[in-house]
Amino acid sequence: MEMQQYDPKGIEALANNTGRPIPGQSLTNNPDEPRPFETPPEFTNFKEALDYIVTELLQEEVMIPIISGIGQDVPISDVATQMLYVGFREGKWNPDLLMMLVEPVMYVLMALCEKAGVDFKLYGDEDQDDTDEDREEIQNYRQKNLAEAARAKVGNISKVPTGALPKDIVEDIQSVNISPSLLEKPQEQMAATPQPQQSLLGPQE
Repeated sequence: MEMQQYDPKGIEALANNTGRPIPGQSLTNNPDEPRPFETPPEFTNFKEALDYIVTELLQEEVMIPIISGIGQDVPISDVATQMLYVGFREGKWNPDLLMMLVEPVMYVLMALCEKAGVDFKLYGDEDQDDTDEDREEIQNYRQKNLAEAARAKVGNISKVPTGALPKDIVEDIQSVNISPSLLEKPQEQMAATPQPQQSLLGPQE
């Protein structure tokens, strides 16, 4: 019996229309062209991965929009889990290392907010996520699982626990200069030219 050939464009259209992959879709991918997260991860060492994240976060063009967003009630758990999921999709780490990084990345974000004098909230409104029709079901499910893991690891705290972060990372955060004028710029730009909401950690133009 001749095996039926499937049109990749048709499969992609189905996936886009439903907002989720169809069963067996991964089996149609070219094994010679794996996606980044299907290859060995770039980082397998916890400290090296955390150092990479902190280095990226301390860049002004990354740090300022993120802190400003957190100051406008974006939960720290959402920022941390989204950042780590993006890293996973890019092949930076595997799911196990992702889960190990949730807690320290949240502490890093908290420490940056403390340094900048920005009030923050750790978690979002889970009930609101249940009724948000704009979010895809799979995206919602994944995000809630990561948020629950973050809550289980970090709990309800108001500041970074002593000794929770490596000394060198604490020193790097303390050496950062975050002036109020820098934090005001993203808010002024948003007020002047309203734009559709997008990921804080998505590609920058």
